Amino acid sequence: MAGTETVTLDEACSLCKQYNINLYAYCPTTEMNMYASDKEIEEYKNAIEKKAGGKFYLGDIDKNMSNIVNEIKNTKKTLLKTSKKTYVTDHPEIFFVSIIIIFLILIVLEKRIRI
Repeated sequence: MAGTETVTLDEACSLCKQYNINLYAYCPTTEMNMYASDKEIEEYKNAIEKKAGGKFYLGDIDKNMSNIVNEIKNTKKTLLKTSKKTYVTDHPEIFFVSIIIIFLILIVLEKRIRI
């Protein structure tokens, strides 16, 4: 709402609809927001809900945060069809064990070679 637009609201909503992107928007009320009037907030709400098929939340962020998070969790996009995989790419324990062994060998050699 503040600053220069790089993409218009209608273009952004069309892209979200075209690429099946779930859009969640939050805006504080006009009492909390110095950048937008009630009319502008209503325009944003209509564009997001009707043009993009998204969800628009208005008011206190603390009250809306759990709703937004729950809405995202309940979307079909969070259900991944692939299983989780863990890849081990580093084995630092080998390095540390070898350093300790070398250090112990040096201590023993130092005690034996002492004059």
